[in-house]
Amino acid sequence: MSSAADRSHRTGLLCAFTSSLGAGLATVVGKWNLEAVSPLLLSCMIFTTSTIILSVCYIPFRGLGKVFRLTRRGWFWMSMFTISSWVAILSFWSGVQRMDPSLAAFLNRTEVPIAILLGIIFLKERLTRKEVLGAVLSITGIVIMKLTLRFEYATGFWLVLLGSLFFGITEFISKIAVRHVEPVALVYVRGLFLAAMFWAVFLGGGHSLEGLDRVWVGIIALSILGPIMSRMMYLFALKRLKLSRVAVISQSQPIFVIVTALLVLGQLPTPREMAGGLFVLVGSVLMIGIGRKSGFLTRISQLGSGRRQ
Repeated sequence: MSSAADRSHRTGLLCAFTSSLGAGLATVVGKWNLEAVSPLLLSCMIFTTSTIILSVCYIPFRGLGKVFRLTRRGWFWMSMFTISSWVAILSFWSGVQRMDPSLAAFLNRTEVPIAILLGIIFLKERLTRKEVLGAVLSITGIVIMKLTLRFEYATGFWLVLLGSLFFGITEFISKIAVRHVEPVALVYVRGLFLAAMFWAVFLGGGHSLEGLDRVWVGIIALSILGPIMSRMMYLFALKRLKLSRVAVISQSQPIFVIVTALLVLGQLPTPREMAGGLFVLVGSVLMIGIGRKSGFLTRISQLGSGRRQ
């Protein structure tokens, strides 16, 4: 691997872990916000605030014309990306409201095998033996975590599981979308459309703004950690790494949730959660130690060709 490709590979790994960190922190902050507001109102405010922030920090340097000047394929995959995100996000936050954030984060990792499976079927990605072992360890960790779920989490369980299904589909779609749309523009336009979609449902249903005045700080923090930090870093990682690798590295997210939930919410993980978290961590670390001959340069070449089409 050349030095340039090696730097790109390391940057991709850094982006993947930064995305996982942001998502973990966002889950705990979101759980705190949901004590005061509904999942729908939370989603409205997240994407409205993140769109405002990006409009101030990004649009003046890029220009609206360039941001919205997408190809037909770009608009198609942008639309698919936005729709799948809408279902995934609303389902996830509705589930988080009903269960412990640590368990929700572990259960939401079901998106990883879904994304990997879609990548293998449609993107023709293949896993090396080390990647398979890392994936097996990570998924084993998830199974151990799921054993801690209690009956009273039934509704939250299915909502988070539904969200994880659509998150897996979203990650697959984003792998294709990032070939046609620049990551920052992809995040910005998706956020703008999601804000409009969430507000349309909110206003159409006559929902209340009650509790919003108590969570402004949390809303701003969540807007930065989620749509901006986590999602943008994930897309930058996808430009440099295989979907399967980025997805499995994202298995480290529950570790950040456990630590943050302990510090912020005072919630202690159970022994099973800690054991499962260890499997997840080892599997993710193993993914980083993958051999150099993993077809990385081939994927970069394919992505470059895809962006030129």
